Amino acid sequence: MIRDGRNNKVIFLSHCILNSNAICVGPKTPSIWPGMIDEVVECLRKNKVGIVQLPCPEQSFFGFVRKNDVKSEMDTAEFRSHCKEFAKEAADAVEGYVKNNFKVVGFLGKRGSPSCGVKETWTKVSGETKLVKEQGIFVEELRRELERRNISLPFIDFEREEVENCVKELERLVK
Repeated sequence: MIRDGRNNKVIFLSHCILNSNAICVGPKTPSIWPGMIDEVVECLRKNKVGIVQLPCPEQSFFGFVRKNDVKSEMDTAEFRSHCKEFAKEAADAVEGYVKNNFKVVGFLGKRGSPSCGVKETWTKVSGETKLVKEQGIFVEELRRELERRNISLPFIDFEREEVENCVKELERLVK
């Protein structure tokens, strides 16, 4: 373990937590947090947790300006393969921290996201858009890759309509 004043704690975040500019056209989040989700950043700053911002799989695959698609529309072989590659890279980073005795406190996703939703994601069911209890495509692939490597990691998510509860859950995770 490195003993030079670092606290040796890091958390992995979905890209849009620190960069609202990466979110697709349509959602309300950018009007609430035009740059980043301030409450998350403040919690991590206060608890002195290092931040590893993962790249946005949707932005890198579909482009900077894209429509508000749902999981069932995005879940193609090509996009899933893209997410698998991102998951391997993220798992490499997690594994590197773990092997060097850092504490990876978890992964923070974005509820509802077709890629990074942890508890729920938007999808189409019988032609109707619904929020369902499923994980996003990237989160599915990241969990699978970490499991394959025997790495256990807490996964939580942020929901803009439950800020206080989400920050409390994050606070418990990082302490």
